[in-house]
Amino acid sequence: MTNKEYINAYKKTQQSSNTETSSHEIVRTLMKELVNTMHKIVLDIQDDRAKKVDKYTLDKALDEKITLNKSKNLSKSLSIIYGLQTSLDFDKALEIANNLFQLYEYCRQEIIKGFSQKIENGIIKAIDIIKKIMEGWEEISSLERKDG
Repeated sequence: MTNKEYINAYKKTQQSSNTETSSHEIVRTLMKELVNTMHKIVLDIQDDRAKKVDKYTLDKALDEKITLNKSKNLSKSLSIIYGLQTSLDFDKALEIANNLFQLYEYCRQEIIKGFSQKIENGIIKAIDIIKKIMEGWEEISSLERKDG
């Protein structure tokens, strides 16, 4: 299927134009926030590698604050992906939902692997995937404006 065919198929799955507009805006907002938090994880990994600070020289309270902030970025990214996965409608658009689920799952796994192994390459690839999906949502939005 081409992008346009996916878009048209997805549009047919929506019940009303009000629901369509609001659900599309929610997904776009979630994806933008997902990209932002994934970028923060990449920066955390790069920052850790650049500093290579002796753990014993860090103030314990500062170290705990930094660790908590990193964990929040991870948790937020994984929560958004979970939200995107659970909002897929497998009954109305099975092929699209399956493809998106698999892409989100790949991104989730790359975030976990990158965070735990302190390697940002997989997360950067996942960011690119999410950006491509976002482009599709933007295309849906521009088609809605033309049709509406």
